[in-house]
Amino acid sequence: MSSINQVMHILKPVDSKPLISRQATKYFLLWFTGLSVVLYGTAFFTLSTFADPAFRLACYTGMALCTLMSIVSFLLVESAMDKPNDLFMGIAFGSIFVRIFTAVFAFAFAQFVLKLAPFGMATGMLVTYFSYLVIELIYIHKKQLDRGQ
Repeated sequence: MSSINQVMHILKPVDSKPLISRQATKYFLLWFTGLSVVLYGTAFFTLSTFADPAFRLACYTGMALCTLMSIVSFLLVESAMDKPNDLFMGIAFGSIFVRIFTAVFAFAFAQFVLKLAPFGMATGMLVTYFSYLVIELIYIHKKQLDRGQ
């Protein structure tokens, strides 16, 4: 019973601070939005010029799914920044693994139920997932350096 109380004490917020810091909000708004504009703008130009409608729909679906998962993952990691290092690393890596398995199940659902084009879905998901993951990892690294860790 005492281990459960210790975990609850670690997870319980000490004070009422906002979910994300000003620095995270600024970073999120600038880089994440900038990357989204570049990704979706490039995809719009490329897909409307060279792709058929089935590929285009599947690619946009994959991109939207990974964008949503990245927003949720970023908020989870940001809320865990002030937690002890072990808990933070668990949340950060857990977020990545949950995102990967969610993407796999969503891909399977899109293939077997929605019958979307597999190559279009995979293309949209891979490009978007890894682009947002790079932004998130750079932010985590920068924030850890700023904290002196």
